Amino acid sequence: MIEDDPAASLLLASLLRQNGFRPVPFTTGQAALGALETDEPAAVCLDLMLPDASGEAVLLELRAREPDLPVIVLSGQGSVTRAVDIMKLRPFDYFVKPFDHDRFVRSVQAAVREFDLRGQLHRLEREVRGAFRFDEIVGRSAKMQRVYEQIEKVLENRVSVFIHGQSGTGKELVAKAIHCNGPRRTGPFVTLNCGAITETLQETELFGHEKGAFTGAVALSRGKFEQAHQGTLFLDEIGELSAAVQTRLLRVLQEGTLQRLGGAETITVDVRIISATHRDLESLVASGRFREDLYYRLVVFPLEIPPLRERAEDIPLLVQHLVRKQIATLGVKPVTFEQDAIDVLCRYDWPGNVRELDNVIVRTLVSTGGGRITAEQLPQQLLLHAMGVTTVPGQAGTGGDGAGAVDGVVDDIVPLTDDERQAIERALKAVGGNMTLAARRLGVGRATLYRKLTEYGLGGTRA
Repeated sequence: MIEDDPAASLLLASLLRQNGFRPVPFTTGQAALGALETDEPAAVCLDLMLPDASGEAVLLELRAREPDLPVIVLSGQGSVTRAVDIMKLRPFDYFVKPFDHDRFVRSVQAAVREFDLRGQLHRLEREVRGAFRFDEIVGRSAKMQRVYEQIEKVLENRVSVFIHGQSGTGKELVAKAIHCNGPRRTGPFVTLNCGAITETLQETELFGHEKGAFTGAVALSRGKFEQAHQGTLFLDEIGELSAAVQTRLLRVLQEGTLQRLGGAETITVDVRIISATHRDLESLVASGRFREDLYYRLVVFPLEIPPLRERAEDIPLLVQHLVRKQIATLGVKPVTFEQDAIDVLCRYDWPGNVRELDNVIVRTLVSTGGGRITAEQLPQQLLLHAMGVTTVPGQAGTGGDGAGAVDGVVDDIVPLTDDERQAIERALKAVGGNMTLAARRLGVGRATLYRKLTEYGLGGTRA
């Protein structure tokens, strides 16, 4: 309430308290505006005659600071002209003193309801933006929320971003999100995996070449920098660049110009650089394999992508997302992953990260044809891992990035069924034969455990 008349202020406060509101009185416009820094009112009752400012001026300032805040104007003057002028400023309602008390209370109630509804709408809009703005990046965990916050900070500028993360974590998806949600969204997004091409081709791939520049250069070729002009160039595995190309790349970043291989024309390029690697770039700098001055040009805003094992709570969402992507391509029937299957997936370490999870989803859908997916329909090594059975590295058979080769000869190779039987026996012994607890510790459903007991001729003693 902004009202300098003590009697009017007492009347307003009394009416509002009687109807469940908590009025906060002010006698000047400046005091009320200052309180907006800390208070969050649901409505404002504004008298037009104030000792320090006109009601119109206060109303305009309120509109500028809080566009959604409803303002109910109270005037001691019945001038039609004044009323018309005030209504042009879009107050929620307008009363001439003395006013009908019941109508005033109904107006305040309606104003507060509208303010609450607008607040709910804005919250929903923020949630929708959060859900779909980076729709290809899936995750609600605290670590992924941190990633989203970091992405938001670099969207509206052209600062160089460096993305670090293990293979398969989705570094290119993050780079695309930065490009597609920033001011360069209408420009090209060009990618180059620096580790996928030989050192001799790195220079021509980045900077292009003229016809006849070398044997086999039968036509002019515009490099990735030219292709990405007024857009974004994503350099994946940046640590694999040769020393010569690092030097030339630094010059292009410093000057914003380049010359094609074998050419003399100076070409201006306007490109935002996003680089990434799974390697420790600081160690490469320390060992002299990566230029320090180039490092500081590229790593202006570092962004870390967590491995999947550190955000296991995101796996159920990722499974839904990956199934939706694959189901149309594979032509399988509708898919439901049962809770025991989800539990097994959440217990696995995923050395190959999201790419490995996607591989497992595809294999499972192909092998089952869709439908209800239970734990025992997943790759057996995942099930054994969930049961606590240690497997030989590289034998998980999931096809993920993290699958490594066996370095030595393994003498004591036993059938997978023997490992599974031992895991069940150990679990039952640890929980005193309690089937429910054993199933929970093994990360499988009770029905799956009962089937395994029958298969191996074992028996649980308690439900």
